[in-house]
Amino acid sequence: MMIDYKAIGRRISLYRKKKGLTQAALSEILEVSESYISQVERGIAKISLARLDEISGVLSTDIAMLVSDCAVLPDMAVNTEIFEIIENWDKEKIDFLINLLMCADDQFSKSGK
Repeated sequence: MMIDYKAIGRRISLYRKKKGLTQAALSEILEVSESYISQVERGIAKISLARLDEISGVLSTDIAMLVSDCAVLPDMAVNTEIFEIIENWDKEKIDFLINLLMCADDQFSKSGK
């Protein structure tokens, strides 16, 4: 099983922003460099379980929400993650996303996936 560090980093970024923290603020709380937080959020740095536990505590979320693949997250968690990404989007961006999803769905239907 491969660990998707980019997905973990993206979720950390989402929850950090939701909490109103900058990378600098999170790095200060965790006593790590801001560069390290940036690398974690971009999926470049491999993060330990202990550090994930610390981060989940600071971000007031369950560690499972940071590490779970979307395929195994409960429907509500998936919907929440999607909503957190698009909640401040304007109508034009949302329309673009809908069209993109429709194209992807059409391609998956044609390929039998």
